Amino acid sequence: MQNPKKWIRVIGFDDGPFKHSEKGETILVGVIIRAKEYLDGVVSAKITVDGLDVTEKIIYLVSRPKFASQIQLIILNSIAFAGFNLADIKEINKKTGKPVIAVVRKEPDGEKFRNAASKLPDFEKRLKIIDNAGEVKKADVDGKTLYFQSAGIPDEDAVVMLKRTRKRSAIPEPVRMAHIIASGIIDGVSRGRA
Repeated sequence: MQNPKKWIRVIGFDDGPFKHSEKGETILVGVIIRAKEYLDGVVSAKITVDGLDVTEKIIYLVSRPKFASQIQLIILNSIAFAGFNLADIKEINKKTGKPVIAVVRKEPDGEKFRNAASKLPDFEKRLKIIDNAGEVKKADVDGKTLYFQSAGIPDEDAVVMLKRTRKRSAIPEPVRMAHIIASGIIDGVSRGRA
């Protein structure tokens, strides 16, 4: 396990806005930052609303030759993208060899989340992805409470990295930037907060 203090390049992912009433696609944006200061790159792909393709898209984007050797940590804005297109953090960690942290501001309601996922096609696969994400942990990040799940990184290192990658909000800077970029592409103007 590498020393987290030496990790300098992080990629954060978030999705663009979409309408639940319309089945279709939205954008997935990944922002690569060095330390928490410098934007080093942006990657993107289309993902299906309530689909099951976000895991493979994240793996593909992280593994692109230009960035694969540079990225040392993956941070996701939760495991849920484009509705219930769920990211399998264990699979992403296994296929990329990079630690993964999925982070949210509000404590998830696990039972409500599982019940909603069970109403969708391929619900057994979705429930397995939820189980793979493991226990939701609470972190105090510079006086702000965050909740996270992780793969390939000890909890204490995950908390260190959540602290080291934040700048303007409790949410890590690459995730915040990904959110702004994704909403700007879809809506023509950035909105909301990650």
